[in-house]
Formats: sequence, structure tokens, C-alpha cells
Amino acid sequence: MHVCRKIEIGSIPVELPEFRVEWEGRPIPTPKTYMRRSKMTALAEFCAPDNVLNESWDDIRTCAISAGGVAGVAAIISGPPGALPSFKAAFIACVTAKIGERSKELEVALSAEQQYGDWHRV
Repeated sequence: MHVCRKIEIGSIPVELPEFRVEWEGRPIPTPKTYMRRSKMTALAEFCAPDNVLNESWDDIRTCAISAGGVAGVAAIISGPPGALPSFKAAFIACVTAKIGERSKELEVALSAEQQYGDWHRV
């Protein structure tokens, strides 16, 4: 069976918080302000036969975090396809040294997503 797993390579906080206003209370509602912060997160996804992924996950994870440092979290967040060649080169060199020929069965992809914190009343 072919399976996939994602891991977080790193993140960068979004500088400006997000605000919202809700009208609360009865009989006369008053405005209440809420705020939350978010971050941009660089992710790496690995797909392979389940036995390869399960048996080698610790080595894959270690090499992915190391390769994320080489490719740069900011580069991954700003353009995952552009960062993939340097990430993949560093990752494959590391993971091949750890798990050998089984590394050829790994498929690698990068992505970025914004993750949001909880809303808090200001």
C-alpha cells in the first residue's frame, strides 16, 4: 500500500494580527473585539510504500528537517516549487546515507500553508 505523511519543516509568524468585531449582549448589544495571530508554515510531504515510510520515518523526518535548513524555510514558504530542487538534493543525500536504496521509493513534495491561532478577546 502506498501512503503519504506530512511534517512541518518550520514556520514564520505573520506580523500583523487579525481582528474581528462581534456584537454581544442583550437587550442592547455592544461591540467586542477579538484578535488572533497566524503563521506561515513550510511542509514536506513524503509518499512511499507503507513499509518504507513506517520503518524509516525517524530517519526521513530527521533528514527533512535538515534539508529544510538547506533550502530555507522562507524560500519554501515563498515558493515551494522553486525551493524543491535544493531541498530534494539535501534530503536525498541524507536519507540515502541512512536507509540506502530504499530512498529511491520516496516521493517528495513541498507546500506552505497559513495556520491560525485561537481568537482571544481584546
